[in-house]
Amino acid sequence: MEFSVFISHMRIHPPEYYGRSLFEEKLIEAKAVDRLGYDCIWIPEHHLIHFMQAPSGLMLCLHYGQQVSCPIGQMVNLLTYRHPLIAAGELALADVLLDGRLLLGVGRGAYEYEFQRLEIPFATATEQFLEALDILELAWRSEDEGFEFHGKYYDIDTSYVWPRPIQKPHPEIWYAAMSPASIEFCAKRGYHAVNWPFLRPMSFVRDVAERFHEAREKAGNERGVQKLAIMRGVMVAETESKARRSIEPMLINHRLNQRLHHFDFASASRGYIEPVPLDTEPSEQDVFDNMIIGTPAQCLEKLHEYEELGVDQFLLWFDYGPDHEAVLDAMEMFAAEVMAPFRRARGIAWPDHAVARTAAQ
Repeated sequence: MEFSVFISHMRIHPPEYYGRSLFEEKLIEAKAVDRLGYDCIWIPEHHLIHFMQAPSGLMLCLHYGQQVSCPIGQMVNLLTYRHPLIAAGELALADVLLDGRLLLGVGRGAYEYEFQRLEIPFATATEQFLEALDILELAWRSEDEGFEFHGKYYDIDTSYVWPRPIQKPHPEIWYAAMSPASIEFCAKRGYHAVNWPFLRPMSFVRDVAERFHEAREKAGNERGVQKLAIMRGVMVAETESKARRSIEPMLINHRLNQRLHHFDFASASRGYIEPVPLDTEPSEQDVFDNMIIGTPAQCLEKLHEYEELGVDQFLLWFDYGPDHEAVLDAMEMFAAEVMAPFRRARGIAWPDHAVARTAAQ
């Protein structure tokens, strides 16, 4: 199992709560991810809200990527927000500037609020996204000649995208698969799948894993080559009681996300969402049980079930709401007391960037 870190750029409190630049904090966290030997970094893309301040995930990938040596990717690049020819060129350029370390997560986009403000039809967004994804692959795979595409949303005469990505034919694609249909589509197309269950129970994760692996096998794709990733919130601490302090910010984050996701919130003109409690939300014990919260031993035990389900990459989500210092502490402890023993017990080598850096030191 690989261990990556999703740097969400989320802030759950009013803007006045914070005294330091978000991007100063995130750069420090990205450097810590690299230094501690995690496999890769993922960066989101969201617009117009205080909750998630990452309006250009690709720009942030380049900013952090120039100062770390691990792979870094966008999760996800919202293809419906820009013309696919522009996306193909920008992503190829990013791969060149990162010397072939770019990873690409793709998805339709989750929040109708963003689509409405950007004047993009939400009802047809999935169709448009899938067409844009076809164009993206076609542009990169047409190495020896230009290509053309004539579809419902895009009508492209013969074109050729410059520059070309370093990775051939293109950076590996991770598909944000949130529904049963998208999980099966992703597996059949040969993409890696990413699913974030939020606070849902392990029964949900089990269903996702079973659906993905069944569809992957039907498509004739090899387990571990075509990968499944799951994202969960993480808090590891010396004692269970200390780790449980993370439950409150997880619940606040959940309220913000759900109110935005269902387009049902009272927002100030600056785009700040109030974390009003929901009529139905998980109990504190549910949150503890479903997320990777606890002592190092408890977190290791929870990881075993994901491993048994065939999860190939675990996206660790540390910055769902804790203060910056708490995020760094959790990253340090997880790396030393959870990730390291997990790898040792299975004879898993540390990633190349971590080995190279250690040798250089």
